[in-house]
Amino acid sequence: MARIACIDHSFHQTTRSTEFLPELLRRYGHTVDLFWDEAWKGGEPVAWNSVVGHDVVIMFQSHCPVQSQAFSRLHPNVIYIPMLDQFSFWRGPLLNLSAFWEPFQGSKVLNFSYAIHCMTLAFGIASHHRRYFPPVASLAPAPGDGLHGFFWLRRPAQLPWSVIRKLISGVRFDSFHIHLAADPGSPPFDGPTAEDIERHGITMSTWFEDRADLEKVMARANIYFAPRLEEGIGQSFLESMARGQCVVAPGHGTMNEYVISGENGLLYDPADPAPLDFSNASQMGANGRRSVMNGRAAWERAERRLVEFILAPSAGCYEGMYQHPALHDLPTAAAPELPSVRLALQALAARVGFLRATRFLWRPLLRLARGARAIR
Repeated sequence: MARIACIDHSFHQTTRSTEFLPELLRRYGHTVDLFWDEAWKGGEPVAWNSVVGHDVVIMFQSHCPVQSQAFSRLHPNVIYIPMLDQFSFWRGPLLNLSAFWEPFQGSKVLNFSYAIHCMTLAFGIASHHRRYFPPVASLAPAPGDGLHGFFWLRRPAQLPWSVIRKLISGVRFDSFHIHLAADPGSPPFDGPTAEDIERHGITMSTWFEDRADLEKVMARANIYFAPRLEEGIGQSFLESMARGQCVVAPGHGTMNEYVISGENGLLYDPADPAPLDFSNASQMGANGRRSVMNGRAAWERAERRLVEFILAPSAGCYEGMYQHPALHDLPTAAAPELPSVRLALQALAARVGFLRATRFLWRPLLRLARGARAIR
């Protein structure tokens, strides 16, 4: 069994949104040691020396400072797990990210967002994409009658109540709870007006001593308004979908990787919010719950493959792509001759029409020859 170091952003100790992965690895019999990174709030980063002795090093959003060295030259099995919201796609075109990805060249990346998976591959880095879904059985289904909303006003500078007001302006909610608890450092913000409170039966809270009390309030809603423009994995809206709540979210990741607007939730343009049609909210909520149930089944079927990806040394993921740093010290005589033959044939085929036309004949033979060499 492997001894695995998992470096994680310390804010996840509060949200508990990433604990499913260590739990999965422990269930398969592996030892997982957690290291919490405090650098994001001025604390100490996790030192590389404290984790390099483990069989596998997983870095969940946070990573060790290694002075621009490639992790693949320091350890044979490093996995980085980025979160989509750390890149702020919603702000517009990205700057050049080559410097960010450079330390992960030759290592592996585990992506819970298809958008980041594609970006990772574009930088030539081995990536495994898997969409996460929470278990459904433990969550009580949402109420079926009427319109009952919930919105946590977490990022008022990005997603204020005024946007939600426009989205619901064409209907009257039977009840609506707003949790007025903005993230630390948020500017002063405006809550609902007296007219809003009267029209939608709004109740409010600012703090819950026990998170279970907040979850009880959330469970009374059948329409959940996502509180952020982007999410990393998106545990909060995924749990709402699992309850059968109709999720209303900005049309950004990772919400738009799970929600098909009008089918299992509603997406909107936060830069130009307009009244939404909630007439089919109950059915969209039911469809959302069903999609999470199906997604959870797919996640459980793929668990073993995910564990295999985590345990496999990075070099194997780059076979056929380019020379992995771990192979630099192999004697010249050990290098197989077949790739040079393959490349020569491909170059010749580019010039000779007959070879281009018969690629369907000779390419399979090359693959068989490569397989025979691998068996030996």
